[in-house]
Amino acid sequence: GFGGQLPVGFWADHKRQLRPFANASVLLLPLAIFSYFFSPEVGIIISGFASAFIHVTGGAVCLQVYENKTGPLGLFTAPGVLGLAAGGVLGHYGTWLLWPFAASSVVIGMLIIKNQLPAYPSAQKRVKELDTHDWIMLGILLIMCFRSFIFDVINHVAHDFENGILVIGISAFAGKIIGGFLADRIGWKIFVYISLPIALLLFQFGKENIYALGFGVACLQSSVPITLLLMSRSLPLFPATASAMSLGTSIALAGLPIYMLDSRSQVINAYNQPLLTAIVFILLFAGWVLADRFLFKRKFNP
Repeated sequence: GFGGQLPVGFWADHKRQLRPFANASVLLLPLAIFSYFFSPEVGIIISGFASAFIHVTGGAVCLQVYENKTGPLGLFTAPGVLGLAAGGVLGHYGTWLLWPFAASSVVIGMLIIKNQLPAYPSAQKRVKELDTHDWIMLGILLIMCFRSFIFDVINHVAHDFENGILVIGISAFAGKIIGGFLADRIGWKIFVYISLPIALLLFQFGKENIYALGFGVACLQSSVPITLLLMSRSLPLFPATASAMSLGTSIALAGLPIYMLDSRSQVINAYNQPLLTAIVFILLFAGWVLADRFLFKRKFNP
């Protein structure tokens, strides 16, 4: 699902029409649910395609309707991660719970099909370029988008806690919403300078407490709507590709290393080294300060 977002994003931006992709989204989702009753494997595969179309189309719509606002982007990106956690919990109660979700997807799909979607940005629209400061911060955020890799490690840690996965899912859900609206209020740069260091510290020193770990996840996931907004500013005429790159591609690439290693315990042990966390934090902060002072020839000013 994450890996398929970029091809769908390219396709949508090439066609410059959101309606066909929105229709595909609302058709694939109930199809995935209903097909699960006949073949769970087929249902999971179709849900991956549905996820790719939904993320790309929904992200493009949000970027067109709510320009330069991270709050609505947080509302759009938040339910997915909570759904993953809640789905794992509800799966223990049998397949009968799929019926209300299937009915809801059909009703919502009909509403989407009946309503108009925003038009693609005009080629004559003035392109708002990112300044160099934004590019540096975008690079840092993309590095932090390796949160999927970290998230996988946290999943293994959370198995030692009762309802750990659900706590982490709720934390990520709340982090995206709160982070989106708070970034609109105080500015995304100030918010990032506060949230990301807290996340790094809590991941290192709070891993023995599921609630401290959850708060770290919330701080880290709060950067998701900011990443989407910055990516859209760099690709203002290609909202679908911007959505795919910030919501799917970086996460898909980040999740690969943990599945390529023979022993996942080695990853967890390496991740738990205090020195590693300290080095990452120092390098990110030092790189930003040096660039601000010497590249831009002015004092560090968040």
